[in-house]
Amino acid sequence: MNKIVNTVRMKGGSLSGTYLLEDENGFKFIRKNVSLTENREYGFQRWYSQLKKIQRFSLQYPGLFPNLLDYGSTETHAYFDIEYFENSFNAQEYLCQNSKNSNPKLFFEKLVSAMDYLHEIKLPTSKHAMRLYLHEEVHQRLKDCNQNDVFTNFLKYDTIVFNGIEVNSFLHEYSDYEAMAMRVYQKDYESFTHGNLTLENMLYIPDQERIVFIDPYEENVIDSILAEYSQIYQSSNSLYELYNAKGCVVFENCISSNIEVPTTLIAFNELFTGYINRTCSDDEIKAISILEISQFIRMLPFKMVVDSSKMLLFYALASYLWHQLKAKDT
Repeated sequence: MNKIVNTVRMKGGSLSGTYLLEDENGFKFIRKNVSLTENREYGFQRWYSQLKKIQRFSLQYPGLFPNLLDYGSTETHAYFDIEYFENSFNAQEYLCQNSKNSNPKLFFEKLVSAMDYLHEIKLPTSKHAMRLYLHEEVHQRLKDCNQNDVFTNFLKYDTIVFNGIEVNSFLHEYSDYEAMAMRVYQKDYESFTHGNLTLENMLYIPDQERIVFIDPYEENVIDSILAEYSQIYQSSNSLYELYNAKGCVVFENCISSNIEVPTTLIAFNELFTGYINRTCSDDEIKAISILEISQFIRMLPFKMVVDSSKMLLFYALASYLWHQLKAKDT
């Protein structure tokens, strides 16, 4: 192996590290590593699922995922190496530039085309899929966080004040949430999916008008295009990356986080919302919102390990999103 002469830590990975490496010949590549001993359930297991999915999808969908170059381990960490794309932008950053250099409409069109390519293979599903999803990705994630005293103390409040708006705590509304999920999710097929299709898990190469999907995720329970749409909404509609970068102030049951939403991100969200409204039924649109809420519950154990205030922030955001959806459903 050639000698590494330059290493730059990059954004990405709650419990793993992402690095841009350059060897002595000037060859650049991305390395993603993770501890072999710490937080294995939410660290190594997730990393390993990304490795195997990239290995498969880089062959099955050439050009849509980065090529896997190598993988292995040291005494303390596992790693895999993937190709590096010059002149590429993280899609979240690209859509937040607020400049004439961003083209939300063209990016949206390329994203729809890329999703159509990924989702073209249909898979049989089960009428019980949503029940299993809720148990593993919502109920179990809340249960996992009950080991955290900060979280259990926060759950003692019946209501949460999120950015000045009082809403019921999600856990106290869970039975209604579950009932709506079972009612509106009736998708009769699944497909191959990315599994964590947020904007920060895409690269955009403007010079090539090309999208590359990065950091796929295997443990989905439901591989549905509706779940994929909900993860894009997680970024563009409920603004995960902006809240995650900003942080929050927590006082008793009140959580505040003041963010500014770039006009270019708003423009993309309007385009994507129009696409969903044209292509999905009313129940499918509600199912997307149900799944959008679940994305913030699924991440809570990761946030518990990294930053407990972010765990409370995203639990509060899930409670607020459910409040909005329930109001629309009445």
